[in-house]
Amino acid sequence: MNYKVLARKYRPQNFQELIGQDILVNTLKNALNDGRLAHAFLLTGIRGIGKTTTARIIAKAFNCEGNNNNKPTFEICNNCGPCNAITKGNSLDVIEIDAASKTGVDNIREIIESVMYSTNEMRFKIYIIDEVHMLSTAAFNALLKTLEEPPNNTKFIFATTETKKIPATIISRCQRFDLKRIDDEVLINHLKSICVKEDITIDDESLKQISSSSEGSMRDALSILDQVAALSNNQIQITELRQLLGIRSKLDFIKLYKFCLDAKASEALNYYYQLIQDSTDPSDILNSLISICSDACKFVVNNNLLDEHVNEFKKISEHGITKLLRSWQVLIKGLDETKSGTNQIEIVSIIIVKLCYTSSTPMPEELIKKLDKKISNNSTNQTSTKTIENKNIDQKITTSEPLESDKTYQPIKNENKVDSEHKTNIENKISLNNFEELLTFLIENREALLHAQLVNNVVIDSFESGKISMKISENCSFDVVKHLSKFLQDKTGLKWVIEEVQKTDNKTHEETKDINFEKKKKEIESDPIINEVKQLFPNAEIKDIE
Repeated sequence: MNYKVLARKYRPQNFQELIGQDILVNTLKNALNDGRLAHAFLLTGIRGIGKTTTARIIAKAFNCEGNNNNKPTFEICNNCGPCNAITKGNSLDVIEIDAASKTGVDNIREIIESVMYSTNEMRFKIYIIDEVHMLSTAAFNALLKTLEEPPNNTKFIFATTETKKIPATIISRCQRFDLKRIDDEVLINHLKSICVKEDITIDDESLKQISSSSEGSMRDALSILDQVAALSNNQIQITELRQLLGIRSKLDFIKLYKFCLDAKASEALNYYYQLIQDSTDPSDILNSLISICSDACKFVVNNNLLDEHVNEFKKISEHGITKLLRSWQVLIKGLDETKSGTNQIEIVSIIIVKLCYTSSTPMPEELIKKLDKKISNNSTNQTSTKTIENKNIDQKITTSEPLESDKTYQPIKNENKVDSEHKTNIENKISLNNFEELLTFLIENREALLHAQLVNNVVIDSFESGKISMKISENCSFDVVKHLSKFLQDKTGLKWVIEEVQKTDNKTHEETKDINFEKKKKEIESDPIINEVKQLFPNAEIKDIE
């Protein structure tokens, strides 16, 4: 007795049997009923989703003779000659081509030449090209003209898993259908009906596991069901299924994730290597952690999760959404690292270590509280220090001998009288005692050009009220001495002496500012709280210090 695997035995033979592709079915139904038929179709989707099967059903719809209309039909009979020939795969007018093995331009030329001939026995000649993205660029170019204007009795159906590799000029000439992954509920119900027909005993947990492992692919799901049924003699249990698939219970991965969130790096690594010794694939471990992290984040947001381990997710959610999102970033970045590396076991182990130490890093809000507390403590200490100093000063003043200013003098009439006009002039005089005061004074009087020259091109050797010694850069084309002298005389009413020296060990104001900034920056970076911030945000830099 020849056994036919479930994936072939339960392959859909008409549109009504297609599972989970309602949009495609409804579109083709309307097109067939209205006679609005495209000359080329492009079917895309993951492996085992039904692309080739759908292509054969479309070929039947074009050529079915069971309705006696002599035109394409949505209601396929599967009893007429064309339908039986397509089902058996021996039709002369439905040509299936594997583009993975026939990629060259010569293979396409054969198709172009055969297109010119009339059909042998059917209404339409159908070319089904599987894995069409494997064709060479020259082959695609050779096909363009024929694809755009094929003979009336010729139809093309392309199937591919990688649409991005197909030229846009080809896609634009086709009616495209994206076959979606089959929903878990639809897939599980279909598997249940097949188990009933095949007299297979299976529990709901096993059905969910098969659906999850197949990732929405009907062929993969039926292949797994077929294999585990043979292993368990049609009495499928979850333990045998997990053993067959090489997967662990979800609780195992939840336990590992909790170790990571609790920053228990040693326990997490030991448990990880235990899973590896039990033949668990490292990529499966990483993907399971990603799935758990995703479920945990959704649980925090919605406070609702349709999962048997909901109590475990309640415990995980106590870590807060911020920590969960940080772990998500580590896991997703780690997924890219595994794709580019070769030693998957060690790569995933380091990802787990990174996840543990990321979880132990304080949250930003915690760091802000620490910084605020430290600043508050520093302010308190400074205030108390000043109070102590003031008390000491008061004590010195009270215990020492009376100051001369405390002695009483009788005023002498007219001797210390100051002329009111002279007093006004003194009060109006502007006193500049250092270079910083001069720079501020220049800004207040809108002398931006002179200010810029003094900051960048002048080195102050000495500064006192009424006299400045400076070294002027050779690159400075501005007459600093002339303009500064005039400005100071106009604004202060005094004639300033400005000397130009040839040598000095000092730096320009801008250079001194940079040196002081770097010095303060090093002091700040040595602070343990700032170190924690930099670990949390590796690319963070200190831009300014106030």
